[in-house]
Amino acid sequence: MALRAAPRDLNKLNAFVRVAERRSFTKAAADLRTTPSVVSKHMKELEESLGFSLLNRSTHGLALTDAGEGLFQNCLQILAKLDDYVVEARNLQKGPYGTLRVQTTSEYAQFVLTPLLSKFVKDRPGLRIQLYVATEDRNSVDEGSDVIVTSNKPSVPGLIERDLGKIRHVVCASPAYFKRFGRPKNPEDLREHSCLVNLGATPKGWPFQSASRQILVEVKSALSSNSTGVLIQMAQQGYGIIRVPHYAVKAQLASKALKAIFEGATLSPERMRAYFSKAKHLPAKTTDFIRFLQSSIASINTDLSAQNSSIGTDISAADRSEIACTADAAPIGYAHRGRVG
Repeated sequence: MALRAAPRDLNKLNAFVRVAERRSFTKAAADLRTTPSVVSKHMKELEESLGFSLLNRSTHGLALTDAGEGLFQNCLQILAKLDDYVVEARNLQKGPYGTLRVQTTSEYAQFVLTPLLSKFVKDRPGLRIQLYVATEDRNSVDEGSDVIVTSNKPSVPGLIERDLGKIRHVVCASPAYFKRFGRPKNPEDLREHSCLVNLGATPKGWPFQSASRQILVEVKSALSSNSTGVLIQMAQQGYGIIRVPHYAVKAQLASKALKAIFEGATLSPERMRAYFSKAKHLPAKTTDFIRFLQSSIASINTDLSAQNSSIGTDISAADRSEIACTADAAPIGYAHRGRVG
């Protein structure tokens, strides 16, 4: 006679694992896209087949029995091995396949990732990409993401990271601002100017290289935001000086709507990283995307470094002329908050 071993019923084991994780029939049912009564029925049948109780039910909720905890831990190990096998076999047979969910911040999605994604999917017809845009809040994480691209470490446990390189920053303002209030001659002068601060940025001060030492200038501002886009808009309207990623103001610098200062002295300690789940075998879609990002962004940073090294001196002859013309204008103090018309 064949042994009716309940662990052979993967559907019931899967339901049990979800109940054990969620400690609720209702939540487990929602995850499994079924009803609480069906999940409860599966648990009762599983316990009857095993011959021992898995759950203690009370008005306070569900709790695992000692036997239930033991089965739960064994199920996790078995399912992990099964997942590894499925991923490995799929990688060998199909390569990058399915839906890749990528989460990043708004400006990075717009200016960096979007131009790259079309290149990535071009030679991978079996792959679809969903790009989720989040705020720069490190706690804002979509649980279904395969890869999180951010400069802030996510709060989700069990993630590993791959460094994508530094985020080159630039300090800039509108020509109208400099014409009205003068251009700071050295980074320390920024303390006497209206600087527009990013509320989510770290470090809080602005870092610079001054001669042989690094300095952190503590700037003041009457206006601030947690959005890089908002800060750029305020700077274009003449409200003050900003420090933002170069990729976010590349167009404004090219059109001279914004003018960079201290290019040879501005430091960029911030780094962009890709975070993903720690697993023995990652899907090919994830490993391919990480390698692609590392290679593509390294190329972008190399180009930026070459441009930066060609700058030579921080202030051009034209800029010196501009400073001479505005030398008599008093630098804006913390109390000067007016918009430049």
